Amino acid sequence: MRPTHVEIDTAQIRENLRKIKDSLPEWSTSTAVIKANAYGHGSVMVGRIAVEEGYESLAVAFPEEAMPLRAAGIMVPIYLLGITLPQSFDLVLETRSIPAVAHSTEFQALEECATRHDQIVECAIAIDTGMHRIGIAPEEAVAFVKEIESYPHLKVNGFFSHMANADAADQTHAKGQIERFRQMVESVKAAYPERHFRFSMANSAGLLVVRDSLFTDARPGIIQYGIMPSLDVPNRLGLKPALSFHSKVVHVQHLAVGEAIGYGSTYVTDRPMTIATIPVGYADGYPRSLSNRGSVLIHGKRCSIVGRVCMDQLMVAMPEGVDVQPGDAVILLGKQENESITALELATLVGTIPYEIFCDISERVPRIYV
Repeated sequence: MRPTHVEIDTAQIRENLRKIKDSLPEWSTSTAVIKANAYGHGSVMVGRIAVEEGYESLAVAFPEEAMPLRAAGIMVPIYLLGITLPQSFDLVLETRSIPAVAHSTEFQALEECATRHDQIVECAIAIDTGMHRIGIAPEEAVAFVKEIESYPHLKVNGFFSHMANADAADQTHAKGQIERFRQMVESVKAAYPERHFRFSMANSAGLLVVRDSLFTDARPGIIQYGIMPSLDVPNRLGLKPALSFHSKVVHVQHLAVGEAIGYGSTYVTDRPMTIATIPVGYADGYPRSLSNRGSVLIHGKRCSIVGRVCMDQLMVAMPEGVDVQPGDAVILLGKQENESITALELATLVGTIPYEIFCDISERVPRIYV
């Protein structure tokens, strides 16, 4: 196995999922969001744990992401959070997924596909309450149910929306979205009093800080992995990160003053330095923009990246007095002795969010579950 790998603490994932579930009222269902390979943590493993912890359903982005879950024997409902094009309708039926639908959905093609498979397709209507990504206007919901169910093989499962600013200090926009969704819920219940639709809006930030965002179903995402959506969202459930990024030193050299390091010679030694090479690069998802900015941990000490991060390797300068040998453990993300490097730290350095740091860890990096 490569020295560069990711370790995922399954006990911590389980604890996070359990704390989230326990914080919900008894009447609420819960959908674990495990799209993008569970934000880099492994969708099959996280999906299994979520089901074991009582999560009634899972959510991914598109039907291709549902395939490994079904192949692993996970049989709970799987919601698709993005609009599916007709070319993937067969996969929707094969995985028995619940697609998100809006006016852009080609319902005739979906009906024909469902007819071929001799199945009823349950659909989740996307409601655009103000994010303007996908969905129909809230006031169209009642009529849209009738439109969908005019097709013999299509049935409405429920409704969902997504908050654009739930993780912001100013919740004005989030509250406006909630009110629009609430009005839609009331109109649908009045029109279909005998139906028990799923109404889902509360995402990670919504569950933690936005009052009244929970309707019938909770939809946690990033907090399952122990990361807060933003600095404005308090970690009131005591959730902890489960993923750490590891490698090992493969080469050590001692350079004199004035030696240039890496592509473009962007770093030149200003003193005698010991340089350690680590077999991880941007092809592994370690950001190239951390060149000459980031750091790693070796023997519990921060070691600055010098020169450009390469596709498969990077170089670091060892602090004075810290001995290093090939084979020494390296932490790129996580804790070593009394020091730690967080996803938020890396994200801040490169001008992004922790979500992207996790999702960018490539498939060629082995995942080890501990």
